[in-house]
Amino acid sequence: MQFTIIGNRENRRVTAFCETVQQLGYAMPRVISYTGWLSGSERPVIPAANIVKIDSPGENDAVRQMLVERGGGPSSPPGEHGIIKNMRHWYAGYSKWLQEMQTVIDEQGLLHVMNHPADIRLQFDKPACQSRLQEHQVPVPHRLSGFSHYDELIASMNSHGLHKVFIKPAHASSASGVIAFRRAGHRVQAVTPVEMGSTPNGRQLYNSLKLRTYTSETEIAQLVNHLVPEQVFAEEWLPKATLHGRFFDLRVLVIDGKARHTVIRTSDNVITNLHLGNKRGDMHEFIAVIGAGKLYEIKQLAEQAAACFPKSLYMGIDLLLTAGLRKTVVLEINAFGDLLPNLADEGETCYEAQINAMVKKQKRMHYAD
Repeated sequence: MQFTIIGNRENRRVTAFCETVQQLGYAMPRVISYTGWLSGSERPVIPAANIVKIDSPGENDAVRQMLVERGGGPSSPPGEHGIIKNMRHWYAGYSKWLQEMQTVIDEQGLLHVMNHPADIRLQFDKPACQSRLQEHQVPVPHRLSGFSHYDELIASMNSHGLHKVFIKPAHASSASGVIAFRRAGHRVQAVTPVEMGSTPNGRQLYNSLKLRTYTSETEIAQLVNHLVPEQVFAEEWLPKATLHGRFFDLRVLVIDGKARHTVIRTSDNVITNLHLGNKRGDMHEFIAVIGAGKLYEIKQLAEQAAACFPKSLYMGIDLLLTAGLRKTVVLEINAFGDLLPNLADEGETCYEAQINAMVKKQKRMHYAD
């Protein structure tokens, strides 16, 4: 049994996966780096019997820049870590790479791919992914019509009767560029991890690990208008349920059609991403307060969402319970939503569960032949 992983060699995802494969008694996986592939120095030849895992290209500025340029974006000088720009070019470049990966799969007859390029591509296009879910009767937040300016956003909110929305870049992750925006009369507020700064080249936006609150409509309009070229969209801001006075939502890792590792993300604010200093909730407390029946309902919905991508073994599903537990909706599908350290389900870590499930799936395919 041989594994191949495509990722950034230095990344904790790659090292943890390789360690887990070896702990389970298999050979050290072959690692194909995005840097090598994108630079042309490492054109892969992968044996057909290998189990292939496509991992995240993130957390590597050089790889990001190569993808941006491949997507028709500009060259950028080093030292711009954290700047929010060229998201659509990054997506275009990564889409081209994913198409190239699909060609390798087809030409080399790879039969055992853990997550398929077409699924990854769709999951990184949030509005299109939501449309796929809706086609399969999976509930998602109501999405507004497109807008190209702050004033158009306000007009769209008015036409839909909404005073609160989440504004999101279509191709981002880890809350990059996300804005929780609300207005009441002439009062406005935007809560976001985005920091605005002035540079010799004008206004620039940066990702921050600290949430900021803007209350000036002029600043908020600048913020929104600066993000618009990155292909943003807006969706209804659904009121999140609370657990012991903290807002929460859930990340459920679905593996081979079964909802497995589940993380409760809690926050004293409406943006719950854990890297922003928020906390994991306690599952026993969740069941005591919310109930085992509601957890079962959440997992069923996660499995329904994952079934929309039958060619992929795993994905992370973000779900929200509304206040009063009246509604459960799927917020996003995360192609690389499996980095959940120190979490076990049925005695398996996330990577152990993936590897074991893929080995079993490979054996089923072998016996079927």
